[in-house]
Amino acid sequence: IRERLDRALSADFELGDGGVDQSIYDHPLLDGRTSLVVSPENGRIPRTEEGRYRVGMPGRRMSSIPEGPEDRALDERCLVGGMLPLRGSAFPARIFQTPDHVVIHYEFINATITVPLDDRPQVSGAIQQWTGTSRGSWDGDTLVIESTNFDPRWTFAGSGAGMRLVQRLTRIDQATMHQEYTVYDPDSFTEQWSAEYPLTNTEEPIYEYACHEGNRSMTLMLNGARATEQIARFVGAFGLSSFERVGGAAADGSAFTDGMLSYDASGRVSVQLSSRESYLAYYGRYDVNVFRSVVEHEVEGGSRPDVRGRTLSYSYDLADDGDTLVLSLMGDDGVESRATWQRHR
Repeated sequence: IRERLDRALSADFELGDGGVDQSIYDHPLLDGRTSLVVSPENGRIPRTEEGRYRVGMPGRRMSSIPEGPEDRALDERCLVGGMLPLRGSAFPARIFQTPDHVVIHYEFINATITVPLDDRPQVSGAIQQWTGTSRGSWDGDTLVIESTNFDPRWTFAGSGAGMRLVQRLTRIDQATMHQEYTVYDPDSFTEQWSAEYPLTNTEEPIYEYACHEGNRSMTLMLNGARATEQIARFVGAFGLSSFERVGGAAADGSAFTDGMLSYDASGRVSVQLSSRESYLAYYGRYDVNVFRSVVEHEVEGGSRPDVRGRTLSYSYDLADDGDTLVLSLMGDDGVESRATWQRHR
């Protein structure tokens, strides 16, 4: 390993002007090698048909219309899959070592991987995690980390749930660590394959990676979709089934016995209520707040001046089949009246 790294570090190269966005990368250290993959010798990952399909899954998710929240890209929720194997990037990693554990903490998404070094058994294959489960052992000065039980919703280069990843980390000097890993997964690859490269030490600190805190995008999208669905359930015509005045409003007049209620898809509402003694009709716009279970009627005109220009707030209960709608008119002192409506089919 030492000889290979010496050859790589002494390689001649021409450094182009890659711009500041390329400044995170070390100067070329691979002595002309064009791939991180060292086995097979052609430097190509030997994927099966299933592996080729899986490696394209993230791109297909991002370019296609999702059927539901499960089809959204994982990185929208800061779920970027496993952080193994250890790789160089703009975000450093810190390695902690105790007599019986090695802990790898990544700045990127605050991922932490704990590697026991004792002889404890592997966990059940039914327990699958984004970072898998790892066990470590020493082969001389080389730390060997074997990881399995990866969540199948994540893929590494086309891997599946059956991937077994073996990493070998060797400290070369104070500034350099040699990293090599081998991937075993016969369902995804026609043969095992290996990659290797050096990792360099840095004095840069680990910063907080605040990725998803305060991110309500998925919640708001789902809430908006549910609101649209609920509003669509209001559209149609209803006939009055029952009406009652509640509390102090019971003395304000007789109960209505007939009525029509109509909501249309453009946000318009019209109401007609009548009894032998009284009549009320109005029209305007409506707005449904599905989170408060409130529908508001913004009255633009009607038969009585006391309702014109008002916003009438009703708590609602709409049956699962959409046929029965109960509207409770809310006043300053609570519910003033309650009307049950049946949809006209």
